[in-house]
Amino acid sequence: MSRARSARRANGVRTWTAVGSLTWMRIGLSLFAWAGAGLILLGYDLFPGRVSLRLGERSTTLIRAPRTAQWIDLDETERLRREAEQQAVESPQYATLPFAAADAEKRLDGDFASLTTALADDQAPSEVGARRILSAIPAEVRAWLKKASPGHLKTLHQEAGEIIRLVMAQEIREGTADLEDARRDGAKLAAEKERNPKAAAVLTALVTHEVAPNRRHDPRATKAAITEARQRVQEVVRTIAADYPIIFPGERVTQQHLAMLQAVGLSGPGLNYRRIISIGLITALIVGLLGAQTYRWQRRVYERPKLLLLLSLLLVVALFVINLLALSLPNAWMLVVPTAALIAAVLLGEAVALTLALALSLMVGLMVNGGLIATLLSLGSSAIALTCVSYLWPISRLRWIVGILAAANLTLVAATGFLQSQQLAAVVREAGLAVVLYSPAVAALSLGGIFLLQRPFGITTHMGLLEVSSPQHPLLRRMQAEAPGTYYASLMVADLADAGARAVEADALLARVGALYHDLGKLQRPTFFVENQGLLGIENVHDRLSSSLSGLVILSHVKDGVEMARRHRLPQEVTDIIEQHHGKTLVSFFYQRALSGERPESVTEDHYRYPGPLPQTKEAAIVMLADSVQAAAKSLAEPTPQRVQQLVSDITRDRMVDGQFQECDLTFRDIAAVEATIARLLTALLCHTRIEYPEPAAVGPGV
Repeated sequence: MSRARSARRANGVRTWTAVGSLTWMRIGLSLFAWAGAGLILLGYDLFPGRVSLRLGERSTTLIRAPRTAQWIDLDETERLRREAEQQAVESPQYATLPFAAADAEKRLDGDFASLTTALADDQAPSEVGARRILSAIPAEVRAWLKKASPGHLKTLHQEAGEIIRLVMAQEIREGTADLEDARRDGAKLAAEKERNPKAAAVLTALVTHEVAPNRRHDPRATKAAITEARQRVQEVVRTIAADYPIIFPGERVTQQHLAMLQAVGLSGPGLNYRRIISIGLITALIVGLLGAQTYRWQRRVYERPKLLLLLSLLLVVALFVINLLALSLPNAWMLVVPTAALIAAVLLGEAVALTLALALSLMVGLMVNGGLIATLLSLGSSAIALTCVSYLWPISRLRWIVGILAAANLTLVAATGFLQSQQLAAVVREAGLAVVLYSPAVAALSLGGIFLLQRPFGITTHMGLLEVSSPQHPLLRRMQAEAPGTYYASLMVADLADAGARAVEADALLARVGALYHDLGKLQRPTFFVENQGLLGIENVHDRLSSSLSGLVILSHVKDGVEMARRHRLPQEVTDIIEQHHGKTLVSFFYQRALSGERPESVTEDHYRYPGPLPQTKEAAIVMLADSVQAAAKSLAEPTPQRVQQLVSDITRDRMVDGQFQECDLTFRDIAAVEATIARLLTALLCHTRIEYPEPAAVGPGV
């Protein structure tokens, strides 16, 4: 028990170690994709200087904005600030004199006291101010004033005080017209207070003389107001769209040009930390979305680090290429993103490809600073390309994908161009590039990328399968020369497997290629297999061997085939079919011969069974069934449709009872469909009849 417990614990430790290692690989690849994409998106911000121009210098080339950006119009900002400064200068600041009204009333009291004394003594007042007031009063008014009663004078004094308080309550700034306005207001109030013109004239003279400014110019506050007015003016921020011509050839560089170049990251050092943080967070979200969708829709990619590495490389390399082409080609993402999507569709699956296209399109939008049009063009073109992925092979069908993509690109570019109110010439130029250059380039680059990437990453595609299925392949040519019986039997098995796979919507091409190579291991000892002995003119060597040794030779052809397939770098799926096409079936001929020998008690069934594994896929199971049926059909001396049907049914039932289909996803309905298809095809091959041609008649001489 302790030994078993230790073994279980050791297996558990190994499992957790493997799971942990795989998790760290995924984390590392996620960080690689996040860091690579983030650095590329921030390339203009972190590594500027792709354009080197100085103020006043003439540009030699046309420079377009690689992305949408906002820039500060320094000239317009300074003009608005000067206007605000001038308005502040024209509106100086004044400080309040808190005792101006009280001082005016006090002076008024002194004036009345002096006037009363002077009028009573009939002599000129001693104070200069009183003399000036008295001189401002006409002679007839002075005469009336001398005759006025003390009560009337007191009333005038009170009314003058009220008028002074009312007038001094308003703002009277020194050095302005406020003082004259205040004196006019005082005269108006005096006329309203006194209906007697002479009394009103006295009040007017007193008030006009004693009204004084209650606001004094404050140079310090004025200077502060000017500074505040400049600061209140916000910087004028303008938006430059992606692909907008910043400077034309021969144009002299101005401050505005430099500001725009710095804003789009083509010159200047400026690091925008807010943008860096934003891009980092959004990129992390997009990479996380890509990983989550891959886990959900394509688990085989998520569980293989090599395929995750390919997905990360497609993301990062596509962004890098877009970054390189953005300055020279308009809408370069319509070339790169569909290409990456098609490569991913063939190598990783269409669901992963669509998610990759979405991720790249969102990042393109970030690259051009929120360019919704760029995202729309990129995603729309990629979606159309993915609907045409079946036209990538054979090459004769490429014209369909080129034509469909060209029509879609034309529609997208024209619609978005008119939506942005672009000039007709610009729309025609961009549409021409999208149709004439991008559409065929996407198809050609996709094919090239698939051929280059499928083998390093161990991915089997239909293009790779077609390549190894050619009769000119060295292994097939060698099989045809050294093991002709095996070769022609494999051709028949391939036909049966292809038809059976089509009946259940399995991968017919994979089944055919797997069948072509399923007996590859017989090349090691072709004379030990009966189908080759007659064609090579060799007697049956098993007559001289023991049943045990003969069984061992027969069983070894699976292992030999796997080794040869790996040595010649056949696709992994084909190698799996070679390894699984016999499952754990029994080599019944030599097993039965051993049982009929001298020591049947020493014979064990395990010694005559293939080591497996059992078929793991529909294609491997179909090849097993086709191979078994083809081999058994040779024993039919006089084949009839009924005999063929019974043979196929018996072999299928034997494989099911033996548990050979337990680990693949063939259903009972699938097995029935494969059985019927193989029986029908095998009947056509074995049970057809020919018309007997008559013997040629004797011909006389000279005829």
